[in-house]
Amino acid sequence: MEPRTTTAPDELDLNELFFRLKNRWPLFLVGLLVAGAAAYLYLQVKAPVYDFRSTMLLGNQSSGSKRAQELLQLLEVKDRGVKMEDEIGLISSAGMVREALLRLPEFQVSYFVAPNTWLNKLRDLQVRELPVGTVPFRVVPDPAAPQLSGTRVAVQILPNGQYRLQAKADRAALSSLPTGELVRQVLDLELDEVVKAGQPLRHPLLSITIQPVPGVPSTANERYSFQLNDLTSLAEGYAGRLVVRNLDHESRIIELTTKGTVPVKEKQFLDTLMSVFIAADLHEKNQTGRKTLDFLDNEIAKLSQSRSQSASALSSFRASRGVVDVSAQSNSGIQQLSNLELERSRVESQRKFYENLLHTVRFSQDMSALSAAGVTDPVLNSLILQLADLSTQKAGLVVNASDRNPLVAVLDEKIKGLKASLEQNLNSSIRSSNYQLSDLNKQLSRVRGDMDRLPENERQLAVLKNKSDFNDKNYNFLVEKRAEASIALATNATDKKVIDAATMAGDGPSAPRPMFVGLIALLAGLLTPLGAALLLDKTNRRIQSKEDLAEVTKIPMLGVVAHGTHADREEMLTTPKGPIAESFRSIRVNLQYLSAGLDKKVLGVTSSVPGEGKTFCAVNLAAELAQSGRRVVLLETDLRRPTVASYFNLDPDSPGLSNYLADLNPLEECLRPTGLKRFDVITCGEIPPNPTELLETDRMGALIEHLRAEYDYVLLDTPPVGYVSEYFVLLRHLDANVYVVRQNYTDRSLVNQIDELYREQKIKHVYIIINDVHFTKTYEYRYKQKAYAYGGYN
Repeated sequence: MEPRTTTAPDELDLNELFFRLKNRWPLFLVGLLVAGAAAYLYLQVKAPVYDFRSTMLLGNQSSGSKRAQELLQLLEVKDRGVKMEDEIGLISSAGMVREALLRLPEFQVSYFVAPNTWLNKLRDLQVRELPVGTVPFRVVPDPAAPQLSGTRVAVQILPNGQYRLQAKADRAALSSLPTGELVRQVLDLELDEVVKAGQPLRHPLLSITIQPVPGVPSTANERYSFQLNDLTSLAEGYAGRLVVRNLDHESRIIELTTKGTVPVKEKQFLDTLMSVFIAADLHEKNQTGRKTLDFLDNEIAKLSQSRSQSASALSSFRASRGVVDVSAQSNSGIQQLSNLELERSRVESQRKFYENLLHTVRFSQDMSALSAAGVTDPVLNSLILQLADLSTQKAGLVVNASDRNPLVAVLDEKIKGLKASLEQNLNSSIRSSNYQLSDLNKQLSRVRGDMDRLPENERQLAVLKNKSDFNDKNYNFLVEKRAEASIALATNATDKKVIDAATMAGDGPSAPRPMFVGLIALLAGLLTPLGAALLLDKTNRRIQSKEDLAEVTKIPMLGVVAHGTHADREEMLTTPKGPIAESFRSIRVNLQYLSAGLDKKVLGVTSSVPGEGKTFCAVNLAAELAQSGRRVVLLETDLRRPTVASYFNLDPDSPGLSNYLADLNPLEECLRPTGLKRFDVITCGEIPPNPTELLETDRMGALIEHLRAEYDYVLLDTPPVGYVSEYFVLLRHLDANVYVVRQNYTDRSLVNQIDELYREQKIKHVYIIINDVHFTKTYEYRYKQKAYAYGGYN
């Protein structure tokens, strides 16, 4: 009896795995062929993709109108600059990309060519986009009319300078190309129009003019088409491919990369985007400088009027009163009074400024115009600038996003918090100004009391002169700063500069890469069959080897029967050589070893279902026992599907077991030789209508006892266990039972049935044979193919 060796469930036997995969080599061959074909088609169909790169210097914000603000020294705040992340977000924003594409109107039309190859027989798969000027025609769309966008229009070049335009689609879009606004959806599109070169086509879906390109001939081996692109679709496509990053954490040099199938267009896009970004930065700086000049001009105009009034008042007073000079005491008192009044005026102005600023913060919605001019408190300066910066960011974000955008909500929360802090600081500053005013008023009252004792003319003259000097000083200061601001604006320049213009990265396309695609195809061609093979093995519920049997039953195994051809099975009884004959010899030896010293002469051979080879095993086991020198009789008790007669070329209609049990023929007429020495057989005979009743008769028991006395072994080819009940009727006559399972045929659930009978002691002395074992395909028996060839067996 063959020993059972089991492997731990979590132990991986690589030799067994490779053996199983080797037997699945057709699956791997098909997988590699399919993957290779798919890789080849992908390389043929996929358009080459080119990478482009450019670099820019963002500068340090120290030039242009920013320098003018420093010269003016109107705002005593620290240099805010612009964060690198903000610069990168700005240049890669959808608005900046749209602005760049607006300067590239030729991008509104994409041109395609499909060669007449075998890949394009049924459908255009191998299609390449070409730049404008490389196809024999040029499409000029009407920007004022809505156009069919996002749908390819086939162009057939006809004689006499005519073009046939054709398009068909289940759904298409009618959009405004310059704005990207969707006009309406078009369902079941069918377009077929003929237009003459240079003449406009006026169609509800297309308003274009087609012009021939001189020097570019058309060929019959190519099919041309074009596609109109609206601004929104173009911006989404280019923004999705654009990548902007800084070269180093501390560096202000950024790298811009993009990729596409048309090198000329990618280069134009990157160069134009950098040019637009630089122009926008310079425009913003110039706008800030002009606002500064406007502010200074307004303040100078106010001071000029006040200066004239104060000078005229001083002259009139001197003329009317005849006052020329004042004493030192009067000058000292007036100077002190002037200083106090000047300080009070400053504090009152500051308080009024704070109150106006507080009113703006509380009731104004737009904080972007909030200015910190005149604020000396660094905390207020910081809060005002932060609030203005956040409002500017929100204004820029709302242009392209709704109020429910998460970024807008975050900015609103920040603005709300800053406004609360600013209100608190402004209230505190107003209270401080009130305290200062109260103290200054007390000092002024004291000084005025002293001044009242001075001559009134001298006092008034000092006041008028001090006011006139104050206006002259402020006027000269603002005139000087305006001159500096004008010079700064005239010499304004951006701090951003293109370092490297757009150039292609590498010597050719970056994708598809044949080596990489081949590697992916190789991995897919190997891993997919591998997964399929493992899945098939894991989901296979059929018995493959004794290891599978060990998982479902503890019934001892008698041996295995090798797989053979039809010719091998026919020659078994006449020339018992080869793996099948050696299998039955091994089973016979194991059987005799098990029955040594025991009276096991009557053996029943059964299976779970038809087709598992129980009759084949019964016939050949009986023949092997006879060839070993024993007298053997084979009794066919499967009275429903008899097949034993065909193994010995006997007449199936001749008298057999059914005739004997029905008392129609004597045993001598039913017992027939097989042609082999010491081997007789009793076939079924006529198929009876009541096989169970016949097998239950006492005549059947008497027959078994008679044969037991006459022969060394009596083998019964019994009906299958799982189909009919005759096996259990015969069970009482059997000394041992041989249960046949067939490799890759018998389901494990069927073995569970016989195992349950064995565990419940309803069937005793049962042994299992695995039939039709392919040694070359079974890892457990791989050695037996060569072992059976030992001694001259084939």
